[in-house]
Amino acid sequence: MSEPTAFDSNNLKMQPLGPPEGLLDQFNLPPKMIAFIRRNQRALWAAFILVVVVSLGVAGFNAYREHREQQAASALDAAILAPTDNAAQLQKVVAEYGSTESGLWARVELAALEEKAGRSEEALAAMERINAGLGISSSLKPLLLSKLAALYENNKQLDKALALYAELATYETFSAEAYRSLGRVNEQLGKKEDAVAMYGKYLDSENGQSRPGQANPVREMVQTRLNQLKK
Repeated sequence: MSEPTAFDSNNLKMQPLGPPEGLLDQFNLPPKMIAFIRRNQRALWAAFILVVVVSLGVAGFNAYREHREQQAASALDAAILAPTDNAAQLQKVVAEYGSTESGLWARVELAALEEKAGRSEEALAAMERINAGLGISSSLKPLLLSKLAALYENNKQLDKALALYAELATYETFSAEAYRSLGRVNEQLGKKEDAVAMYGKYLDSENGQSRPGQANPVREMVQTRLNQLKK
């Protein structure tokens, strides 16, 4: 009789079968890691599903917020450009989109309408409330500071205007214009040396940003004023 071979059907029947390989075994993971995953697979699946749900929720909320911001911006543009009844339309923007930047700026525009109507005190009070509730990191903060400072200046509250222009100067994009305004207000207050210093800072800022030979009537006007103050 011939000896049984490894390929003999009877011999194969007698050989013990090992445990079947799972999907994790195909990744050549360490045995301890495979054992950990199998012991905690329910918790791991729950955590994975939670991460997916949260990610989808955040993405959906961001998409909704962006859409709402676009709607608010369109409504604000329409209210500002409306030939009549601007105040009513701006109030509608505030009511419907008050939590957005466009809703906030609609309040600023309403304050500006108060000023145009000769109600300076009401305009100042409204702008002060808006400014008090606006964080320094808001993209609207420097624009609001500029408007409120100009409003103070127009109403001859020069010390308050000076303080706000000084705050505006801390924003790099607005610093040059803030320096010019600081020079102007200091000049009105009779602070000649401070006015000269601020006009000088304005010219330094403008010279660093302007192209050689480029005309700038405002810079020329400030230079003329500075020369007169230095006499």
